[in-house]
Amino acid sequence: MFYTLTANPAVDMTVSCNGLVPNENVRSGSASYTPNGKGLDVSYAFKKFGVDSVALGFFAGFTGKFIVEETMNMGCLCRPVWVDGITRICAYINDGENEYGVLNPGAPITPQNEQELYKILDTAGNLDCLVVSGSVPPRASKDFLDKVVDHAQARGADVVLDLSSSKLKDLAAKKPLLIKPNHHEMREIFGVQIDTDDDARRALAMAHEIGIQNVLLTMGSRGSAYFSNGEDIWYAQRQFNIKLVSSVCAGDSTLAAFLHKWYDDRDNVEEALKLALATGANVAESVGLGDFGHVEEYSKRIAVRKLPR
Repeated sequence: MFYTLTANPAVDMTVSCNGLVPNENVRSGSASYTPNGKGLDVSYAFKKFGVDSVALGFFAGFTGKFIVEETMNMGCLCRPVWVDGITRICAYINDGENEYGVLNPGAPITPQNEQELYKILDTAGNLDCLVVSGSVPPRASKDFLDKVVDHAQARGADVVLDLSSSKLKDLAAKKPLLIKPNHHEMREIFGVQIDTDDDARRALAMAHEIGIQNVLLTMGSRGSAYFSNGEDIWYAQRQFNIKLVSSVCAGDSTLAAFLHKWYDDRDNVEEALKLALATGANVAESVGLGDFGHVEEYSKRIAVRKLPR
């Protein structure tokens, strides 16, 4: 079974308005409040594909209670670690032309909270794969993520990492099954600006050299992605445009869709990439995960090719 870890979850407030005016009150046209966090989003997307998972994380206060309750209401299993404070609220504002994100730091955790999470990992049933996504909370131990990976791998579980920090490079020595950076994160970690296939080849090779087994590299608004298993590289590109409503959850649902098709059939890269990009595009056209209503149609309009070596 898949387990997901969201160490720093959030309630996302998504707001639409007709422009932002400095030093003035702006009335929004709509606002939504959704339980979020990158690992949680992966669990929610899995559920839409009929895949069960267990969501793990640290939760605090009335906002943490809201996230856990909504997660359970969606039919996802959740094993929370309760901490002091209030789980953060993050704001995403779309003014009709641009999207702005205001991300708060989150509730701090203690070594005791970390030990409780490690105990869950040590005793979890059917822990086949742990997906670790997103940021860490304030006051987390410097080796917190290292220990998370160690505890999961000690159980024989695969580890998938979707982290935006330089910690991703540090964890490469533990040979994670898969990482899912975007092109900005790859540039920050490996110093390669990815504009061409050759750029992608260089960055992907660098990731494999430091121990990473597989890489799903997403290219954001370009509507494309690369996948490399260390031997071959595939490139996928959507053949249609979308109207961006919110990028929140899009990358996480892309990862869930890819794992859904690829994890149990490692040769099924082409179909996994098609489903991944189609799902990400569908989610970007809605607030939250939406209903996945266009995924099947969009999958038919994704072109995939294997790059020459």
